[in-house]
Amino acid sequence: MLRSWIEFWGQFCQVHEDKNLSEDKFQYLLSLLKPKTTAHDIAESYPSSKSNYLKVIDQLKSRFGRKDLLIEVYIWDLLALGNNKSTIKLNDLYDKFGFNLRALETLNVTTSNYAAMLYPVVESCFPGDVLKAWDRHSTERSQKI
Repeated sequence: MLRSWIEFWGQFCQVHEDKNLSEDKFQYLLSLLKPKTTAHDIAESYPSSKSNYLKVIDQLKSRFGRKDLLIEVYIWDLLALGNNKSTIKLNDLYDKFGFNLRALETLNVTTSNYAAMLYPVVESCFPGDVLKAWDRHSTERSQKI
């Protein structure tokens, strides 16, 4: 649920903040949570009521919606990409980096917060021939300036 929290909460937040809905929110929440998951089990552990709905939301937010924890998850995912350099295609690597960087952006983590750490991680993901081509390109660009 951690990796899907941003998307889940982005969608469900509209329902949560809708003042016109009251009794249906709890059931709608249960219907969106995948069965046999921790999040579903948390929600199901409370009897369905308006006051319990708010308790469930608080539990889910404290368990899955903590900004500090989400940032750690996405940073660790970025770091883990460096370990897969021989098994991952370059375009897949690009997509995975993009996904994690957009998630961090959504959490208001700016490039300046992780740029110094990210460059070596990205570099460690590339195979040797890509690094050589990158180095040649960088050298040629700096000579033109």
